[in-house]
Amino acid sequence: MIRRLLWITLGGSSLMAADVCPLPEHNGDIVTHSEFSYIDSKGNSNTSSLAFEGNAKTKWDLHILRVHLDAYRASSDGETSKNKWSSEFNYDYQFDEVYSLNYMIGYKEDHFSGYEYKFYTGPGIGMKAIDEKTQQLDFQANLLFGRDKPDNDDSENYFSTNLGGIYKWKIQENLKFIQEATYRVKLDDTKYYFLYSKSAIESKINSTLSMGLSYKVDYANTPPAPSLHTDRTFLASLIIDY
Repeated sequence: MIRRLLWITLGGSSLMAADVCPLPEHNGDIVTHSEFSYIDSKGNSNTSSLAFEGNAKTKWDLHILRVHLDAYRASSDGETSKNKWSSEFNYDYQFDEVYSLNYMIGYKEDHFSGYEYKFYTGPGIGMKAIDEKTQQLDFQANLLFGRDKPDNDDSENYFSTNLGGIYKWKIQENLKFIQEATYRVKLDDTKYYFLYSKSAIESKINSTLSMGLSYKVDYANTPPAPSLHTDRTFLASLIIDY
C-alpha cells in the first residue's frame, strides 16, 4: 500500500491543484496546489506517516472543472495505524459571478473507519457569497446518491444531502487562513450523518513554495462498531503552487 501511496504522491503532484488560488485568467489554464507531509521517528518506538493533498482547477468559458485528492498513511513499529484516501470531482457551470450549477462525484476508502468504501454522486448548486481581494466565501449544496460498504455487512444504497462551504482570508500578503466544512446526512434516517472540517494556515516562502499547518476532523455520527466517531489529523506540510 505504501508504494501505491507514494505513486499517488508523486504522480498526483503533477495533476492536482488548488482551490485556494484564484480562477485562471485564460481559458484552459490549470491552477495547482499540492501539500506534502512526512514524519519518520525512530528510537523507543518507530513511527512514520506520509500525507498528500492536492487540488486542480481549470476554466473555459462558463465551465469549471475541479479535482481533489487526499491520502494519508501511518504506521507504528511496522503496524499500519492509518490508511485512507479519497478523491472528488466537481463540474460547475456558471450562470453569473454568484451562482453556478454543480455536479459532484466522490469516492473514499478508510481501512480504520468501519467502511471498505464510500461512493457518492449527484447534482447541486453553488453560490459565491463573498468575493473580495482579501476574503472569499463559497457555498455548495448537493442532492446525492450514495453507496456505503461496511467492513462486515452488505453495501447500502441511499440518498443524502450534502452542504459545504469554504472561507479564505488573506491576512497578509504572505499569510492566509482557510476554513472548509461539509455536512452530509441520509434523507431516510437522519441519525446517519457525516461531518468534515479542515482549518489551515499557509505562509508563503516565495511565489511557488509555502509552509502550512492544518487540522482535520472527520466525524461519523453512527460508525460501524468498533470504530470511533471522530478521526483527527494535525499536519505540517510543504506546499507547492504552480
